[in-house]
Amino acid sequence: MRSPPALLSSHRRARCAPVVAAAASLALLILPRAGLAQTFGERLVVRGEVGAGTMLSSYQRDTLRYDLNVQGSGRLGFTLFGPVALQASFSSWWFPSESGDGQQYSVTGGVRIEPMLGSAGRLFVDVNAGLGISGERSRVALDTGLGFEFAIGRAVGLGPVIRYGHLFANSGSQDYDSDAQYWSAGLSLSARMPPTIVSEPLDADRDGFLDADDECPNEPAGATPDAQHRGCPTRDRDGDGVTDAGDLCPDAPAGEHPDPTRAGCPAADTDGDGVFDPQDLCVTTPPGDHPDPERAGCPDGDDDADGVFNHVDQCRGEAQGLHPDAARPGCPLPDRDHDTVPDATDACPDVVGAPNIEPRRNGCPGLVEVRDGMIVILQPVFFATNRDRILPTSNRVLSAVVAALRAQPEIRRIAVEGHTDNVGSDEANLALSQRRAQAVAVWLTQHGIVAGRVEARGLGASRPIVPNDSASGRAANRRVEFHILDPRQSTALDANGRTAGPGATGAP
Repeated sequence: MRSPPALLSSHRRARCAPVVAAAASLALLILPRAGLAQTFGERLVVRGEVGAGTMLSSYQRDTLRYDLNVQGSGRLGFTLFGPVALQASFSSWWFPSESGDGQQYSVTGGVRIEPMLGSAGRLFVDVNAGLGISGERSRVALDTGLGFEFAIGRAVGLGPVIRYGHLFANSGSQDYDSDAQYWSAGLSLSARMPPTIVSEPLDADRDGFLDADDECPNEPAGATPDAQHRGCPTRDRDGDGVTDAGDLCPDAPAGEHPDPTRAGCPAADTDGDGVFDPQDLCVTTPPGDHPDPERAGCPDGDDDADGVFNHVDQCRGEAQGLHPDAARPGCPLPDRDHDTVPDATDACPDVVGAPNIEPRRNGCPGLVEVRDGMIVILQPVFFATNRDRILPTSNRVLSAVVAALRAQPEIRRIAVEGHTDNVGSDEANLALSQRRAQAVAVWLTQHGIVAGRVEARGLGASRPIVPNDSASGRAANRRVEFHILDPRQSTALDANGRTAGPGATGAP
């Protein structure tokens, strides 16, 4: 402002001296200090401000006609920490008037608080104090502002500001006894160096091992890092919780039944029956549909092959035969002479016989006997020489075979075996024995036996019952035998493993 007006009374001059000293101290603090984390350039900010307002104090407004004002200022700020900064300012206030324009210049230092509100910009409030010059007079000047600068990029801010100014009257002034008070509203523009973006060392998998040192940068080390591979988890390929380093089966999960003797391995089950090998008494044989309750992992046996499994068979070494005992599973009905006719219905219980539909002859001796898994004929079947034609003299013994089969329908299937001596070629003997066995099978079916109960087998000279070194021996080896196939019977064998029983043919 121009010099004539006296703006401050004398008793206020002493009151303002501390304010001036404080402002000077704050201005000195704007100089950079060593050891700050940010660079000097990043802490600096340059601001410009323009505005227009009015005079508030009555003497200046009414007497001096200083009503409207225009102000401009330049400010240099320095960030201390966070939103707190110091700033030095140069301001000019111009008050046009009919009686002469007023002009004030001020140099001030102050504090600015400018928190960043998200990405929108900075709210700020500042307080500045220093020296105000009006005409030839120097006075204490004070101003404070409030505004918001919208962020324009990372370096520029622009927004509204409202500011209040106060110029204190000098002490000892006799002309005027009033402070000058004024305000303005306008725009604030700031520019600063964009902060340097320092990329933090990358840790893509966020496991605490920086990528540069992480051997597995995209795989977290987890709770149990691998001591041999920095930043890597301890490997467990099969995911069974046993790390590969100690897993004897790294590609086979231990599962619900781990092997107690082999870390990381499932308990072995060689036969795949669900019973693990350490407990399986039949490691290579699954139990099937009928497991043995007494032997873990084993099938239930049937030692006598009578269809009754061992664990319920009360006669494991004896087939139940044609007449099973209902009171004793797996056992035959009592048969003292073993002729397949139970004692209860055997008319001759102590003499081997054959079944007969006549009760008084049932189980009594005749032309056939049923024993040792065979229908044993006591007279030979005669054929024409080197032929498969059955001679009529054999009708009685074959009729006895038919009678036995009729009397015991429990015999579901038999094999008619044809045998020869060793005279002639093996091929010829085999063919002849097959034709003769087939001829007997046909004779039985023609006399009432269902064809499904009989099958023919020619064995040639492969199973002699005596040596072929004499005429009588060769005659004995030319025979027909009747073996019970179903149900299986216990069969007596001779010392050579051959079934015993007569049945030689009477033809060479």
